Amino acid sequence: MQQPRYTNRLIHEKSPYLLQHAHNPVDWYPWGEEAFNTAKENDKPILLSIGYSTCHWCHVMEKESFEDPEIAEMLNETFINIKIDREELPEVDSLYMEFAQSMMSGAAGWPLNVILTPSLEPFFAATYMPPTSKHGLMGISELVQRIRHIWWSDDRKKILSQAERIVEVFQDNAHTKGIDFPKKDVIDSTIDILLKLADPVYGGMKGVPKFPIGYQYNFLLRFAKTTGDGRSFFFVQRTLDMMHRGGIFDHLAGGFSRYSVDEHWLIPHFEKMLYDNALLIFSYLETWQAGKQPLYKKVAQEIIEYILTTMTNSLGGFYSAEDADSEGKEGYYYTWEEEEIKKILGQEESEFFVEYYGVTHEGNFEGRNILNTPVPLPEFASHKGADFHALEELLTLQKQALLEERGTRVKPIKDDKIITAWNGLTIFSLAEAGRAFGEERYLQAAENSAQFIYKYLWKEGILYRRWRDNEPRYQGSLDDYAYLIHGLISLFEADRGVFYLKWALALTNILQNEFKEENGAYFSSGKEHQHLLIRRCLFADGAEPSANAVHAENLIRLYQITLNPNYLEQAEDIFKAVNKYLDVYSPGYCYHLIALQRYYNTRMPTFIIALNEKEDNKDRILQLIYQNFIPHKAIIVKRVQDEELTSLLPYIRDKVPIDGKTTLYTCYQGVCLKPLSNLEEISKALEKQ
Repeated sequence: MQQPRYTNRLIHEKSPYLLQHAHNPVDWYPWGEEAFNTAKENDKPILLSIGYSTCHWCHVMEKESFEDPEIAEMLNETFINIKIDREELPEVDSLYMEFAQSMMSGAAGWPLNVILTPSLEPFFAATYMPPTSKHGLMGISELVQRIRHIWWSDDRKKILSQAERIVEVFQDNAHTKGIDFPKKDVIDSTIDILLKLADPVYGGMKGVPKFPIGYQYNFLLRFAKTTGDGRSFFFVQRTLDMMHRGGIFDHLAGGFSRYSVDEHWLIPHFEKMLYDNALLIFSYLETWQAGKQPLYKKVAQEIIEYILTTMTNSLGGFYSAEDADSEGKEGYYYTWEEEEIKKILGQEESEFFVEYYGVTHEGNFEGRNILNTPVPLPEFASHKGADFHALEELLTLQKQALLEERGTRVKPIKDDKIITAWNGLTIFSLAEAGRAFGEERYLQAAENSAQFIYKYLWKEGILYRRWRDNEPRYQGSLDDYAYLIHGLISLFEADRGVFYLKWALALTNILQNEFKEENGAYFSSGKEHQHLLIRRCLFADGAEPSANAVHAENLIRLYQITLNPNYLEQAEDIFKAVNKYLDVYSPGYCYHLIALQRYYNTRMPTFIIALNEKEDNKDRILQLIYQNFIPHKAIIVKRVQDEELTSLLPYIRDKVPIDGKTTLYTCYQGVCLKPLSNLEEISKALEKQ
């Protein structure tokens, strides 16, 4: 095997993205003291290049520029070059992305390339740059020449002054707390805005590219539940239907791609992210709970199967992502030629498959076919005069045959690092789905992930963000804590043990002491985080929901379980802090509104299941709760003489089985209705929630 011609410091890193650059001729440094000190000692500016392993244009820029020895020589002479995996250091990425957006009038993405002073202050930013200027894009060669001229000339003072001023402006505008509490009508006004922006034909928001925004659909579902608003429910159903029918969904193995480049959800950017799929499990689950249409349950289960079969580490953690490219081509792994399908399935036998999945000789993507379903299967079966169930069974067998054939191809690269935050989102969705669908496998997978984090990423009271190749690294950000707490509460509610509630409370205590602004929201990083120019509170949703918003919901859930008003007060601090943004553009803060919906619900129920000695009807009562759409519920399962739980929650001590029968107590902020032990009565009561 031929030895690489070049090797740089990234060879010692664990991130797949950094390791992809370890044999570049660019003299890359990882983010840290060595790079910063070298920049100061050599009086050089820093090129900070940020990306992630499944980023298509990051691959392009690496191949065109960072693998080019002549360009690398220019970069090495001019800069101290730092490469960051944005998924490992999200607070660093978000800070410099915000700087870049201010410099570039809002147009920024990855790869993100920022030029810094040795003191880490930014003064230039760009995204993808070709080797030389073309098509209106500055080339990296021209950038190097321009920076070199500026840095070693009298213009340097002006640049340094400008960089200092940029940082000062951001520091002056840092927002951490507020006075006014959001009014309830912001929820209604946001729904009106979203529905005006909605695509009534294909679902999602109008325009391209189209991103699945799972938590947005959950917000709309809750509004439909509390108000009876049919528009919101229709929009969610339309969106989930069209997403599932499009090519953004992997019809063979399950799971959704990152986004669609067209309005029909047909042509995806083929990378698959764990967090997208975790969020979408819950969207499909709640839509099934709300309407009981079997399709939504089926899609949720198919996403889960994708995660369990493809994205699960043998130790229990969930991997981060799968790349879009294979064999040097985007989407090649997932696409088919018509003749290829007919050869595998048989000329005559493939007739229904080819037509149902929109396969043509010309193809719909670079001469090949992305499988999609232009019409729903019941409609297709009716049109063909075929028995629906027989056709469904045939297509299932044919999909399996194609999946086996696809498995022989060169697979896209898998980013196998394990991110605490994304595992937290997945734990949450699997715990909720496991109880709703009565699937022990899902609950066990959620618990395995939590135990993985406890064993490998929770060290001496510190939560770490990333694990790979036996190395935990980087102290956790707010999203790691908040998303994990989110999942742990659901594991406790799903009756996986008081351990998960105690751990959630411990993590919540750390956030209050180490991350929270006094009378304000939560910083993205703890007090001990080094090398950040500015410590900030972030509120806007992105591909993932705002960590402040998720934690506001966590705090209300913990208040429901513990009745400790301290948790409610902390949530109120977050709401006051985000209020000024809600006044400007509330749809960008949907998850805060999800938490606010729960806060304003004066009848958010806490269900206490007091088990008898035999634990009769436990699973049945839990499933009845989870099969109904009760979005603001909290659940406590209490066993006879459970001293550990009752010492933690003293108010439940008197919640005991009535007449020796497992009994359900439904309580609203400590005030409980008549206890029920008859299953039929329990079922009717839950349907009315």
